[in-house]
Amino acid sequence: MDHLQHLTTLLRQIEQLGATVMEPLPHPLSLAEVERRLAQRRHLQTLLQTLEQTINELPALPDPERMAWAQALLALPSSRILEVDTTRLGSTAELLRLVLVRPSDGETVFDQLIRPQQGYDQAALTYNGLTPAQLEQAPELATVWPAFEQQVRGQLLISWNWAWDEEQLCRASRRLGLGVPVLLGIDLQEPARTFFSQSYAGLPTLCRLIGAPLPQPATAVDRARGQRAILRAMAEGRLGPLHEQEEVDEGDLDALDDLDDTQPF
Repeated sequence: MDHLQHLTTLLRQIEQLGATVMEPLPHPLSLAEVERRLAQRRHLQTLLQTLEQTINELPALPDPERMAWAQALLALPSSRILEVDTTRLGSTAELLRLVLVRPSDGETVFDQLIRPQQGYDQAALTYNGLTPAQLEQAPELATVWPAFEQQVRGQLLISWNWAWDEEQLCRASRRLGLGVPVLLGIDLQEPARTFFSQSYAGLPTLCRLIGAPLPQPATAVDRARGQRAILRAMAEGRLGPLHEQEEVDEGDLDALDDLDDTQPF
């Protein structure tokens, strides 16, 4: 309210002073009148600078195009949020888990662990919140793939890092001798970073920024729900937490940068 009162007062002063400086010049024009008019104009310029500063301090507004984009994805019946876990980075990576979440209501429509054939890095399991015992009881890729392929057929896949996820899915399909799968995907990472003005932030940082922090470690289901939370915040035009008590300071965000999922296991 103080901010609004300050803005209202400034506008009233500018209006009053503006009417004065726009008065016709008298003839003949005296030196005293010139000095008085110059003082008024300097005062008006100061008020206008203060007004500009006050406007710049107003709360930031979201990008309406990104809002509409997120709203469309949430409303699209054929959209699915995708999360992929792998054994490691690089060309030898194998799938560990495939998760699909429906953006409209957050329901997990597919969640399947996969037993790798060539072992795994323990760091990948720790990062993804998995245990060796879970993988020992999981089916192989050949058993899981047909059901997954049926789930994604004709769907728009929303992925935090679509280029990486698509590469893993294509590699898995080729290993089964099935060639390149028919996939349609869209990347959430860059639109979200642009929307929240966080050029290098990972998923954990943006989730924390909107007041929906991920658990540590975050499973594929956790991350999929985190993507949905970010998408909903974008659709609602929300640039921060829903509640003031959840606000995050810059120091917290800097610390979280070290935990970001720049490694897309």
